[in-house]
Amino acid sequence: MDFREYLKRKCREQNISLHRLAVRCDLNQIYFYQAVNKNKENPPPWVLRRAAPHLGVTYVELMIAAGHLTEEDLREYSGRTPAREREREPAKVGV
Repeated sequence: MDFREYLKRKCREQNISLHRLAVRCDLNQIYFYQAVNKNKENPPPWVLRRAAPHLGVTYVELMIAAGHLTEEDLREYSGRTPAREREREPAKVGV
């Protein structure tokens, strides 16, 4: 299923139209309609962040559905230690 069909299905599940979703996300309805129906690319991440709570899904779920993230990206990221934490870790000294 492509992202546009996924988004329309999620709207039906939440009993809202794409127009109502755009209003709830504080987006220009014409921009949103074109982003969903006319553009070859899926809506950008900032639009998905606004839409996720109104669709009953997480931002990450929408990012994956739109093709901005993959399951592999998440696995790779979850295996990393964030840079800030690495900076706070004491240096390991071999004795």
